Amino acid sequence: SQLAGELSSLAASLPETGNTLLVLGEIAENHAQASHIRAVAQELQRAGKIRLCRLPQGANAIGLVQAGVLPGQTGKHASAMLDGSLKALMLFGIEPQYDFSETTRATKALLAATVVACSAFETEALMAVADILLPIGALPEIQATLTNANGVDQQAEAAGRLPGLAQSGWRVLRALYDQSGAQALAFTDIQGLRAIAVKQSAVSGTGKSLPAAKSEGFERISTTPIYRGDAVLRRAVALQAHPLTQGARLLMHPNDARIAGLSEGQMAKVGDGAGTAAIPVSITSKIAETCVWIECAYDATAPLSQTQPLAIVRAVL
Repeated sequence: SQLAGELSSLAASLPETGNTLLVLGEIAENHAQASHIRAVAQELQRAGKIRLCRLPQGANAIGLVQAGVLPGQTGKHASAMLDGSLKALMLFGIEPQYDFSETTRATKALLAATVVACSAFETEALMAVADILLPIGALPEIQATLTNANGVDQQAEAAGRLPGLAQSGWRVLRALYDQSGAQALAFTDIQGLRAIAVKQSAVSGTGKSLPAAKSEGFERISTTPIYRGDAVLRRAVALQAHPLTQGARLLMHPNDARIAGLSEGQMAKVGDGAGTAAIPVSITSKIAETCVWIECAYDATAPLSQTQPLAIVRAVL
């Protein structure tokens, strides 16, 4: 009923021409009620009120869907994998302190399971949760196929030799598959893999999560810094020195800052019930009241969930 009311209110405010373009990007995709936002948008599209554009979350997301990398009927989606029920987990190209929307919850699930990590980098955070580390090459070192947001494949060739014992990721997965005793695969190299790959259509899901209970606190706007989206970017010294890489900050509206007793540049301790962080405050009227904007993928913000409401615990003197 709440969704229907929101839909009716939003539909009434839109012009009848149907020329309105609604773009759902990272903020909408990472929202605690992302499935409900998509459902409202899809209903508006079906009603002819809008044209809808969904920007995929994460590099190669469209390609993964087209390749069928989705949970089957008995499979688990990402959130369900982190409920503590799995005895073994595989991480593939993931840095756990940066690449989960709920880092604290993910870390607990990983510590409770046997973890095989396929990674191009050995880090303290990864080794804290991994029982087995299998070295794989980073994108500049391997042959690969990436699919852009428009569904167009872009093939990459290796720009150098793989270091040490590292292998292309698909070779590692292939070796693990062969050891499982499953039916033999009909390819021996990446060209053969590309030749037999059958693309599926990328279709938005229709399932909806349970509505979140109304809670007190600031709603977090969470985005990924432009140069911290993957392990290679995060290690590029020049990109980390770029002005767009501004470091962990808490941006908030002047009225909220005044009520909280915070000033520009002051350190504030915030918490969401699962983790806490101490980060500097930046005040701007561009942020809506009752919201705070905190970028993810920084060490300082890693303990915080990207979807839970935040409380200002105290100012740090």
